[in-house]
Amino acid sequence: MPDLTRRDFIASMTAAAALPCFAATKPTSEKTAIPDTLLWYNRPASKWTEALPIGNGRLGAMVHGGSTQELLQLNEDTLWSGEPRDLQNYEAIRYLDDVKKLLLAGKNREADALVEARFIGPWNESYMPLGDLLIDCEFTAEATDYRRELDLRDGVVKVQFCADGAEFVREIFVSTPDQVIVVQFRCNHKGRLNLATSLRSQLHFQTAARNSDLTMSGRAPAHVEPSYVDKHPNPVVWEDGERGKGIRFQAQVRAIAIGGNVTNEEGRLHIRGADGVVLLLAAATSFNGFDKSPSAQGKDPQAACARVLDAAARKSYDELLAAHRADHRQLFDRVQIQIGSSPAPSLPTDERLAKYDVSDDPGLAALYFQFGRYLLMSCSRPGTQPANLQGIWNKDLRPAWSSNWTLNCNAQINYWAAEVANLSECHQPLFDMIEELKVDGARTARNMYGCGGWLAHHNADLWRTTSPVYWSPSISKMGGAWLCRHLWEHFAFTQDIEFLRKAYPTLREASRFFLDHLADESHGWLVTYPSTSFENPFLKPDGTRSTCCLGPAMDMQIIHDLFTNTMDAAGMLAEDAEFSSKLAATIAKLVPMQISPRTGQLQEWIDDWDAAEPHNGQVAQIWGLMPGRQFTPDATPDLVAALRKVIDFRQPAAKNAGSWQGSWLANGFARMHDAESAMSVVNQHLTKNVNPNCMANFGGYNVGFQIDGNLGNTAAIAEMLLQSHAGEIHFLPALPKAWSEGQFHGFRARGGVSVNLAWKNGKATEALITPNSPAKHKLRAPRGQRIISVTSDGVKAEFETAGGDAVSLNVTKDRSYSLRFG
Repeated sequence: MPDLTRRDFIASMTAAAALPCFAATKPTSEKTAIPDTLLWYNRPASKWTEALPIGNGRLGAMVHGGSTQELLQLNEDTLWSGEPRDLQNYEAIRYLDDVKKLLLAGKNREADALVEARFIGPWNESYMPLGDLLIDCEFTAEATDYRRELDLRDGVVKVQFCADGAEFVREIFVSTPDQVIVVQFRCNHKGRLNLATSLRSQLHFQTAARNSDLTMSGRAPAHVEPSYVDKHPNPVVWEDGERGKGIRFQAQVRAIAIGGNVTNEEGRLHIRGADGVVLLLAAATSFNGFDKSPSAQGKDPQAACARVLDAAARKSYDELLAAHRADHRQLFDRVQIQIGSSPAPSLPTDERLAKYDVSDDPGLAALYFQFGRYLLMSCSRPGTQPANLQGIWNKDLRPAWSSNWTLNCNAQINYWAAEVANLSECHQPLFDMIEELKVDGARTARNMYGCGGWLAHHNADLWRTTSPVYWSPSISKMGGAWLCRHLWEHFAFTQDIEFLRKAYPTLREASRFFLDHLADESHGWLVTYPSTSFENPFLKPDGTRSTCCLGPAMDMQIIHDLFTNTMDAAGMLAEDAEFSSKLAATIAKLVPMQISPRTGQLQEWIDDWDAAEPHNGQVAQIWGLMPGRQFTPDATPDLVAALRKVIDFRQPAAKNAGSWQGSWLANGFARMHDAESAMSVVNQHLTKNVNPNCMANFGGYNVGFQIDGNLGNTAAIAEMLLQSHAGEIHFLPALPKAWSEGQFHGFRARGGVSVNLAWKNGKATEALITPNSPAKHKLRAPRGQRIISVTSDGVKAEFETAGGDAVSLNVTKDRSYSLRFG
């Protein structure tokens, strides 16, 4: 059998699937449709959950696509309520020993009350909507032949229809290179474009028009109470006071008409009789850093907008589009994926979702995977804020959970797929936030716990405060430690030793906090205190319900992971041997994972307590399996089996959960190599938790959009097709029967390896791996298969069997290796 070269592999994938995007080195016609990278609709959006998202990490918009009125709901990632303030709790440390004594004495309810009274602080500030750009279009007849689409590969929304005997087309995108929102209108008849554009906001604002420019200036509130506080007497604070005036913002629109004329009347721009129109929108805020007052030390948003707008206006529309497309594609085109084939893409996307059945439309998972990559690209770029609970898209003055960064899982879930989906740069904003959290986190460690190092609690906002916020009676101090996993993951995937060198002090200081903080418990184990198991209350044998506890399993798993990664990093950097020895000794004293003799389940708490809400879908002790690497089906089958009993007991809510809760379970099932259970959860999500615009909702909580539902399930799809966390690259570890045929190109594996893979009839046929550094890799075939040959540049590569379906292969940097399976 002839050797499969890199070029042959890509070409064979292209031919087999007729996917021009797989031929990454070959240009494609602009008119060529790319299967399953398109969301399309035959009607305008009637509400936010039908509108289409665009973004460049900093600016975002939801595009509605109305024929007579276009609505763009606008966001800018630094537009938040509030300003820097000292939320440190200087009194809590006085009660720390009292809480520990109560917990050691088994008085958990009393500990709940003391923590709520003395430890919990105010909620975070809120992410704000910037406003709306409205564009009214003059027609005398109803629109016909309507089509609205989002090309994921180009990041462009296109709206086209016929009216008054002419065809009208508009294209809308957000440019990263030029930092503007671009809206182009064109018509196949000259002089037929008549538009009026205006700006509005829910925030305090005023508008002004001059020549062909329209400006909206305003400011965010000094404070916003969270949406869950009912009947609050003053939920939005605008008045000046000790918190200042809040962040100032500005949006500027410039109309550029080809033919016709532009006038301003009563705060609106009017374009009449034009052959073509381009609108450019720039937006900026006075935010100047998490530790600077946006009123006293803020930037000038007017100057920032003017500078960006003037530069963009010097370019033609074609130049703006070309720069945007090149920037977008250099990220998006790194990965292509196809799962099965069906006529479903010919349906409008909302109809396709409504009719979804995996047996008829296996490819919807591939589209959803690419849409997740698109969302992350659109809301998290180097130099921007990281993806918050809604990415970058928010329409509410009091958004759900303040649209902040929830650090006890949601913010981290947003980035589970960043590395494997080949969007490593999009991970960077999270790393920047971690460094900023360290500042207040070191103060919190010292003031609340009397410890060195740094930590973060449950939530964070733009101002990077790290104190515990009101979520009665929950207190979790694991946010910073969990975030540190992402630093290690980035190195594991990229092998960037300089990145690790810069990240190591952050890992070390996060570990230092727990070295100082952990306390002896009556069993002789080291525990965290006070703590909570992922917001889950428990029932003690006497029937009392409590939340605060000592050293729950999830805490122990996260600390085990943090210490292990810190030690591994120190070893890679050949430094800090003494510190690593302390970590190793401490790991040995952590509360071990325990299996209940009563239920056979993996215990959530030190004592064998029952969950007070066993069917809420949150399984805290899954952390050691996913996203951690503490136990795996092969290395610790007893722990995985006990964990599975927890999940099975928590039916139906656990296994049938969707959104972000379901995504965690789907990832966990994939790591258990249980393909059909993972597929069941993904199907549940696609059936019940996806809006018509493909953005995930949060089910019964009446939350219209929460991006971790999208991005967590993006990660789950990848985890079903490729895993590399257990010291090996495992091909198709959890391939469900419904995905019997497919291929992907450009996935990343830990160890700095790029992976292409094709499969048919449920069996892997060929793979291509390309490492970015010399190493020895363990490669594992799908269950029931084996790797029968490895070649590189037509030459047979020697490999060793590594037990069962695995081989061990020495690889050279940037050299491709073709694998065949039998």
